[in-house]
Formats: sequence, C-alpha cells, structure tokens
Amino acid sequence: MNSLRIMICTLFLCICCSCGGTKETDPVTPQVDLKDISLRLESVIVAKQGSSVTIMFNEGKGPLRTDKVVLRPEREDEGDVVCDITSLGSTEFQFMLPSRFNYGIYKFCLRRDAQLKGYGSVEFTGSTPGPSPFTPSQGSTLYGLVSCGDKPLSGVVVSDGYEVVTTNKDGYYEMASKKQTEYVFISVPSGYEVESKGVLPVFHKRLIKDAKTLERVDFNVFDAGDQTNHTILYLGDMHMANRTKDKTQFRKFTSEIAAYRKEHASDKVYAITLGDMTWDLYWYSKKYCFEQYLAEYAGVVNDLQIFHCIGNHDHDMNATGDWDTVLKFRNDICPNYYSFNIGKIHYVVLDNIECTNSPASTTDGSGRHYNSALVNDVLQWLQKDLSFVSKSTPVVVAMHAPLYNQSGGNAMSNVSKLTSLLNGYQSTIVTGHTHVCYTVDKSAAIREYNSGAVCAAWWWAGNYYPDYNISTDGSPAGYRITTVKGTEQTSFYKGTAKDENLQFRAYDRNKILFDISMVPAGGKAALVQELTSSASYGNYGVASSENEVIINIWDWNDRWKVEVTENGNALKVDRKTLMDPSFFAAYTLPHLNSGSTSLTWHPSASTHMFVVKASSANSTLEIKVTDDEGRVYTQTMARPLELKIENYK
Repeated sequence: MNSLRIMICTLFLCICCSCGGTKETDPVTPQVDLKDISLRLESVIVAKQGSSVTIMFNEGKGPLRTDKVVLRPEREDEGDVVCDITSLGSTEFQFMLPSRFNYGIYKFCLRRDAQLKGYGSVEFTGSTPGPSPFTPSQGSTLYGLVSCGDKPLSGVVVSDGYEVVTTNKDGYYEMASKKQTEYVFISVPSGYEVESKGVLPVFHKRLIKDAKTLERVDFNVFDAGDQTNHTILYLGDMHMANRTKDKTQFRKFTSEIAAYRKEHASDKVYAITLGDMTWDLYWYSKKYCFEQYLAEYAGVVNDLQIFHCIGNHDHDMNATGDWDTVLKFRNDICPNYYSFNIGKIHYVVLDNIECTNSPASTTDGSGRHYNSALVNDVLQWLQKDLSFVSKSTPVVVAMHAPLYNQSGGNAMSNVSKLTSLLNGYQSTIVTGHTHVCYTVDKSAAIREYNSGAVCAAWWWAGNYYPDYNISTDGSPAGYRITTVKGTEQTSFYKGTAKDENLQFRAYDRNKILFDISMVPAGGKAALVQELTSSASYGNYGVASSENEVIINIWDWNDRWKVEVTENGNALKVDRKTLMDPSFFAAYTLPHLNSGSTSLTWHPSASTHMFVVKASSANSTLEIKVTDDEGRVYTQTMARPLELKIENYK
C-alpha cells in the first residue's frame, strides 16, 4: 500500500512539472526587504513598446514575484507606469512594457504593498542610441523629438502657448521659449493618438527647468489607423458640484456615453467638452473640483479620450485677473488653448473667457467678473497655429462662450478678430455657456452650434423629475453627436436617455394654464412675477381656446422644414419667439412647491418655437419635421393633450 502511494505521488509530481505555464515554476526566493534589493540597472534600456524587459540582480538580493515595477517619469504630471513582474529567476526578473509607452527617462522603483523604493534613473529607448542627429541652435531653450515608436515624425506642430514650430525631417523641434506657461504641447497629427491618463489625452508635458536653461522634452505618439471617418461627442456645461443630486444624474450620462463607446467599439470616437465641467463657487465650499469631476468617469467611461475646453466656472474665483484664475485648470486638466488633428479636420480648443476680477475677495462669486473675449495671447497663438493649416482643411473651433446670439448678432466682444483669422477656411464653431440650443449660419463658411447642456438647467428639473431634465429653452439635457466622413460633417443633438429621434415636443395651448393656486402662499409672488415678466412670450397665466399647438424644435436651423396637417389639410406654420411651457411644469412649479419663495432659474425666450392653429380642439395633428440632412421626425398628436410631465417623458 505504501509503495502504491509513493508511485501515485511521484506520478502526480511529474504531471505537475510537465504542465508548463499552468503552475508557478519560478524558484522560491527569500523575502528581501526593498531597501536591501540590489538591482544591476543599465543607464539606457533598449526595448520595444509591449515587449519584455530583463533586469539583473545579485543572487539572493532580488524582488518577490508579487512586487510591482513602477516607472516614475521626470515630469510628475505624466503619471506612473506600473508593471507586473512576469517571471523571476535566481539572478534576473522580467516585466512587460505597455504597448503604449512613452520612451524617456524614468526613475526605476519597486513597490511592495504600501512601500515604494527607487533604485536610480533609466532611459528607455526603442532603438540603440547613437550620435544625436540634432544639435539645438544658439538661443534655443526647448527642444525634443516627436516620434511614433522608432519612427521620427516630421511636420508636427509643437507649441509652448506662444511660440509655434514644427519638427524637422528627423523629427526634432526647437524654440526660444520663455516658458511662461511652464508646459509644451503638440498638435496631435492626423492618424496618430497620444496615451491617456484616465479620459484625458496626454498631449502636453510640464517644463521643469528655468527659462534660461536648455531643456529637452520628447513626445511619443501612437498609430491610430485611418481616422478619415470619425465621431466627435460635444459635451457642454456639466456643472458638477456635488449638489442637487448631480452625481446621480451624471452617472446616467456617463453610463450612456460608455454604452455608446461600446456600441461603436470599432469606430474612431472622441469627445470635446465645451466648458463649465465644474462650478468654481463650490470648489471650496463643497471641496469639489477637477479631481473629483474626473473621478466620475473612472470605472464607467473607458477607451474614450475627452479633450477639454475651459469655461468661466472652470476659472478659480479665489484668484485675481486672467492669468492666475486659469492655473488650476492648466495644472489639473490641460492647456487652456491648443489644437489637434483627426482625419482631415483641424480642431482648435480656445479659452474665450477673460477674467477681470481684481481682487476676488468674496466667497459667493459676486466679486468675480469676466468678459466673453479672446485675449491677444490666444489670438496671436491661433494665427501661428493656423499658418500650418491648409485652407482646404476644415477647421472646428470649440470654446465656451458663444460667438453669436440666437438672432445672429455678436455675443463675444471681439468676434471680428476670430473671423478674420478663419477667413478662407470652412469653419464650424461649437460652443456652450447658455444652456440652450440654437444654430447660426453666419455665412456659407461659418456655422455655429450653441450646443445645449449636459446638466440642462443646472440639474434642477432632473432633481424633481428624474426622467425629464430640461433646459430653460425646453431642450432636453444632452450632448451633440457629430459624424465626420472625410471633410463632411453631419450633426444632431441627442437628449440623455432619450431616443435620438426625439427632436421636438408639441404642446396643446388650450391645456396650458399656470395659476397662483398651484403653489403655496409663499411662492405666489414669485410665480406672478414669472408669468408677468414672460407674458409677451406665451402668456401662460391666461387660458386659451384658440386651438393653437406650440412646437419646440431645439436643434432647428433655417434649412429645416416643419409640416403640420389636420385631417389631411396642411396648416400654416408660424415661427415665433416663445418660452417653452414645460419648463414651468418641470422646474417652476415643483421648486415653489418645495418650499422655496424665489426662483433661481427662469425660462428663456427661444427662436426655435413654431405655432399652428387647428380648426378644432379635439382633432389629431400629424407633425413632420425634416432636418437639413434629410432625416425625418414625426409625431401623431392626439388632442386634447394635458401638459403633464408624464405625457412628455
């Protein structure tokens, strides 16, 4: 019996030893404290991205298999690279570089639980170093190499926010930088991407030497494949502040964005914010700023690069003037103006908020002042940036405050300075700030989408009616989806958690009436004032029996068409400036009924409202809306139709 047991055990051990890769076969090493580990590091390690790296150590003085390799870059804003140890021998171990790894100088560290120990600096390179093919000119203070793996890239635009240069045939750039912004960035070239830090594309690097000292900063980009066809999600005004259940509502939005990315996994999809991701007033009182905002994406939105634009509420209200108020955004997010290229489109992100508070001594935001304008530094940089862009390349400009108002008049103080720089380009402007939707075709060459808000009316309506978060113009909380095919762009506004075919709502005017009996005594005065001030835009405090129907088409432009029939007969459609009545139902009434005696937000007059007059109060109308790209949206409207949120979710 004992002999049989020995034979079985021996056979079991042989089987286990023959199953390569299924069991731990690395030798058992004694546990050596991190401070006593003796690594034999080379000053330069040549290794391809995504390949294995071998590190030697003195016998008996090596790491544990469970330790982590941490590569810490010189510039802290780039983030650590953490790698698992893949194999461990008696005098060497191996780890794998990520497939998207930026070559450069790193501090080589080992981490064990909460301990972190550094063992010196190592330069990682993709090819055997030889004599440098580039020597900076006298007077240059900043230079570097832009490459994709081992391939140097020529013609890549590089800037420090003031100087704008391109790389030479060997992939090197240089400039006499004064280092005012303390960073340098590339205009990511078409066909390439940069690595991500969460959802942030890392296209800029922090400068660490003084203005008079020559400094080398390299950039490594990655082949993105064919970007000729791609999609941009424009995300306007989120106002995250940890208030009014905004985090819960924002999770619905991020989950939808994540689902969209998953559904289009094989497509090239990117996003651009339109400013006011946060709310400066609550940076300090709620301790909610960029770090907390970015954390909302973690574990939800993956594999999506979001380029960020700064808004007025992303400036530091406790700082003074235009320069200091933007420092936190620059440190935590990215430069406040920059450009990049995707496919055949040149994208420009601008800061058109000029802060003038001096000093900002209040804590309620009342001491904070700004203009909607492009300062000279931004305009001069843009002129240099566009000098490297062919007039045949469409230009998309994303910025926070609108260029034009709903009527086509100037909304920014120095509109002509921007339009003169864009002269000769086919330009699309995408903006936020207003929390409403409207489109302005200023000319055949310039179209502006003022593109609504993710938070709608600062999350309030969604706080009362979770499935009915709307803006002051009645547009749903949402974002813009633009599909690019070559140089052609098609675009539409999508309500969060709404079908993309929801492009309008229709209201039965006979059933609209807001009366002071609907709110408690304390709120009656506020409702009267609201209805009186808005009387010329709907007079919703007075009953009507005119059989009118109001249609709100929020993404309307002059090339859209609306048709309404009653019993097969076409009705005359008039475009009017009105207020959306459902904002009263979704925000005004519930807010006053919650105990408030005043209203913070008010309905806004909109130019994308249409009125038809039916012959009967009980007839059914057929509504057909055709957008400028030929998409058709329809509704069969049975009347009478009560103005209840349940009827419009």
